[in-house]
Amino acid sequence: QSLVSSSKWLQRYGLKRNKLSLSQILSQIGFQHRKDYVTTLGKPVASRYADGLFPQYKRAQDGSVYNLTAKKELILHFVDCLIGAIELYEQRMEWLTSESRQIFGVIQEQCIVIVLDFGTAAPTEFDLCRDALSMVLVEQVIQISRFNLIR
Repeated sequence: QSLVSSSKWLQRYGLKRNKLSLSQILSQIGFQHRKDYVTTLGKPVASRYADGLFPQYKRAQDGSVYNLTAKKELILHFVDCLIGAIELYEQRMEWLTSESRQIFGVIQEQCIVIVLDFGTAAPTEFDLCRDALSMVLVEQVIQISRFNLIR
Protein backbone atom coordinates (compact mmCIF):
# COMPACT_ATOMS: atom_id res chain seq x y z
CA GLN A 1 0.00 0.00 0.00
CA SER A 2 1.12 3.54 -0.59
CA LEU A 3 1.86 5.81 2.35
CA VAL A 4 -1.54 7.52 2.45
CA SER A 5 -2.68 9.41 5.55
CA SER A 6 -5.71 8.08 7.37
CA SER A 7 -7.76 11.19 6.56
CA LYS A 8 -7.08 10.82 2.82
CA TRP A 9 -7.73 7.09 3.04
CA LEU A 10 -11.09 7.75 4.71
CA GLN A 11 -11.95 10.31 2.04
CA ARG A 12 -11.49 7.55 -0.50
CA TYR A 13 -12.87 4.51 1.36
CA GLY A 14 -15.01 6.00 4.15
CA LEU A 15 -18.64 5.15 4.77
CA LYS A 16 -19.88 8.59 3.71
CA ARG A 17 -17.92 8.47 0.46
CA ASN A 18 -19.43 5.09 -0.37
CA LYS A 19 -22.92 6.13 0.77
CA LEU A 20 -22.89 3.65 3.65
CA SER A 21 -23.38 5.92 6.66
CA LEU A 22 -26.50 5.25 8.72
CA SER A 23 -28.35 8.34 7.50
CA GLN A 24 -27.47 7.58 3.86
CA ILE A 25 -28.65 3.97 4.16
CA LEU A 26 -31.85 4.98 5.97
CA SER A 27 -32.72 7.46 3.23
CA GLN A 28 -32.43 4.65 0.67
CA ILE A 29 -34.39 1.97 2.53
CA GLY A 30 -37.21 4.03 3.97
CA PHE A 31 -38.55 7.44 4.86
CA GLN A 32 -38.60 9.50 8.00
CA HIS A 33 -41.78 9.56 10.05
CA ARG A 34 -42.79 13.24 10.09
CA LYS A 35 -44.15 15.37 12.86
CA ASP A 36 -45.03 18.85 11.57
CA TYR A 37 -46.61 21.85 13.18
CA VAL A 38 -50.14 22.55 11.92
CA THR A 39 -50.96 26.22 12.38
CA THR A 40 -54.74 25.80 12.32
CA LEU A 41 -54.55 23.29 15.19
CA GLY A 42 -51.73 25.14 16.92
CA LYS A 43 -49.77 21.98 17.70
CA PRO A 44 -47.41 19.41 16.13
CA VAL A 45 -49.16 16.53 14.39
CA ALA A 46 -47.58 13.20 13.39
CA SER A 47 -48.67 11.31 10.31
CA ARG A 48 -50.71 8.20 11.02
CA TYR A 49 -51.22 6.71 7.57
CA ALA A 50 -48.27 4.34 7.99
CA ASP A 51 -48.93 3.21 11.56
CA GLY A 52 -48.37 -0.53 11.68
CA LEU A 53 -47.85 -0.73 7.92
CA PHE A 54 -44.03 -0.64 7.94
CA PRO A 55 -41.38 -1.84 10.37
CA GLN A 56 -39.87 1.15 12.13
CA TYR A 57 -36.37 2.08 13.24
CA LYS A 58 -35.68 4.69 15.91
CA ARG A 59 -32.29 6.42 15.76
CA ALA A 60 -30.56 6.55 19.13
CA GLN A 61 -28.77 9.83 18.28
CA ASP A 62 -31.80 12.06 17.81
CA GLY A 63 -34.85 9.86 18.38
CA SER A 64 -36.11 10.25 14.81
CA VAL A 65 -38.24 7.38 13.53
CA TYR A 66 -37.91 5.86 10.07
CA ASN A 67 -40.46 3.68 8.29
CA LEU A 68 -38.54 0.92 6.51
CA THR A 69 -39.87 0.11 3.03
CA ALA A 70 -36.95 -1.67 1.36
CA LYS A 71 -37.13 -5.18 0.03
CA LYS A 72 -34.97 -7.89 1.51
CA GLU A 73 -32.62 -7.87 -1.51
CA LEU A 74 -31.73 -4.20 -1.02
CA ILE A 75 -31.06 -4.69 2.68
CA LEU A 76 -28.87 -7.72 1.91
CA HIS A 77 -26.98 -5.58 -0.62
CA PHE A 78 -26.22 -3.04 2.12
CA VAL A 79 -25.20 -5.85 4.47
CA ASP A 80 -22.70 -7.10 1.87
CA CYS A 81 -21.37 -3.57 1.30
CA LEU A 82 -20.93 -3.00 5.05
CA ILE A 83 -19.18 -6.35 5.50
CA GLY A 84 -16.81 -5.36 2.68
CA ALA A 85 -16.16 -2.01 4.38
CA ILE A 86 -15.42 -3.75 7.69
CA GLU A 87 -12.94 -6.08 5.98
CA LEU A 88 -11.27 -3.09 4.30
CA TYR A 89 -11.00 -1.26 7.65
CA GLU A 90 -9.53 -4.36 9.29
CA GLN A 91 -6.91 -4.59 6.53
CA ARG A 92 -6.07 -0.91 6.99
CA MET A 93 -5.72 -1.32 10.77
CA GLU A 94 -3.51 -4.38 10.29
CA TRP A 95 -1.36 -2.46 7.81
CA LEU A 96 -1.13 0.61 10.08
CA THR A 97 0.02 -1.49 13.04
CA SER A 98 2.55 -3.63 11.21
CA GLU A 99 6.26 -3.33 10.47
CA SER A 100 7.81 0.13 10.68
CA ARG A 101 4.42 1.88 10.87
CA GLN A 102 3.91 0.32 14.30
CA ILE A 103 6.93 2.27 15.60
CA PHE A 104 7.10 5.37 13.39
CA GLY A 105 3.55 5.70 12.07
CA VAL A 106 3.03 6.60 8.42
CA ILE A 107 5.60 9.16 7.30
CA GLN A 108 3.82 11.77 5.15
CA GLU A 109 6.50 14.38 4.58
CA GLN A 110 8.73 14.39 1.50
CA CYS A 111 11.75 15.70 3.42
CA ILE A 112 12.66 14.25 6.82
CA VAL A 113 15.52 14.22 9.32
CA ILE A 114 16.12 11.25 11.62
CA VAL A 115 18.18 12.04 14.72
CA LEU A 116 20.03 9.08 16.25
CA ASP A 117 21.28 9.15 19.85
CA PHE A 118 22.71 5.83 20.98
CA GLY A 119 24.98 7.26 23.69
CA THR A 120 23.47 5.34 26.61
CA ALA A 121 21.88 2.47 24.71
CA ALA A 122 22.67 -1.06 25.83
CA PRO A 123 23.83 -3.46 23.09
CA THR A 124 20.42 -5.16 22.91
CA GLU A 125 18.66 -1.78 22.68
CA PHE A 126 21.10 -0.72 19.99
CA ASP A 127 20.29 -3.84 17.96
CA LEU A 128 16.53 -3.16 18.26
CA CYS A 129 17.01 0.47 17.21
CA ARG A 130 19.19 -0.55 14.28
CA ASP A 131 16.58 -3.08 13.12
CA ALA A 132 13.77 -0.51 13.45
CA LEU A 133 15.82 2.08 11.56
CA SER A 134 16.64 -0.30 8.72
CA MET A 135 12.97 -1.31 8.55
CA VAL A 136 11.75 2.30 8.24
CA LEU A 137 14.45 3.07 5.67
CA VAL A 138 13.44 0.13 3.47
CA GLU A 139 9.66 0.51 3.85
CA GLN A 140 9.01 4.23 4.01
CA VAL A 141 12.07 6.43 3.54
CA ILE A 142 12.68 4.87 0.12
CA GLN A 143 9.50 6.66 -1.06
CA ILE A 144 10.61 10.06 0.27
CA SER A 145 12.40 12.55 -1.97
CA ARG A 146 15.00 13.69 0.62
CA PHE A 147 16.13 12.54 4.04
CA ASN A 148 19.00 13.12 6.40
CA LEU A 149 20.43 11.09 9.28
CA ILE A 150 22.06 12.92 12.18
CA ARG A 151 24.12 10.93 14.67
